[in-house]
Amino acid sequence: MTTDEAQPVAKASERGAATRTALLAAAREVFTAQGYAQAGVTDIVTRAGASVGSLYHHFSGKADLYLTLFGELNNDQAERTRGAVRGARDAGVTDPKQLFLVGARAYLDACVEQRELFRLFVRGDGPPGFNLVWRQRLAEWMRMNTEFFVRSAEPLDEAVAIVMTGALGLCASELSLSGDAEHNRKIADGVIEVLSRLDARRP
Repeated sequence: MTTDEAQPVAKASERGAATRTALLAAAREVFTAQGYAQAGVTDIVTRAGASVGSLYHHFSGKADLYLTLFGELNNDQAERTRGAVRGARDAGVTDPKQLFLVGARAYLDACVEQRELFRLFVRGDGPPGFNLVWRQRLAEWMRMNTEFFVRSAEPLDEAVAIVMTGALGLCASELSLSGDAEHNRKIADGVIEVLSRLDARRP
């Protein structure tokens, strides 16, 4: 392929990526404003400045948009958490419980910042089967946190890891229901303080 031939392909790819991004942004706005059940494909493509055909070129439908937004939110939260833990390790923190709390704080901060999107996934009007996707995600999160503790130099109680993870999940759901960021941060601070008092050492 010559350079001249490659340029139209690259531009088409860029246009496709821009359309996909616009559709996701529009879906986020429509879903958070109307809820999943009430949102229409026409509303989404109109807000995105796209066509119904382009939506189905990039996604299989409304449910796919919803699940993609859920996946992107989880990926963003995971990256923030990992970044916070890496930063703490680089600063010399080695205690696994303290590292967990650093990651938990970053996770809750992300929940406060993106509470409107998080609220979309906790209010219960998602596509059929989403509850199973949610439970699987929570189970995977608990497994990863438990393994994090188990692999540490001073293993902590797995049951405590499960309790701490469950508490974070419940706190995140509560934070999503409030529009007061300052109040939410106080709740997050309180939850981290309570978790810090748990004796997580393995007996």
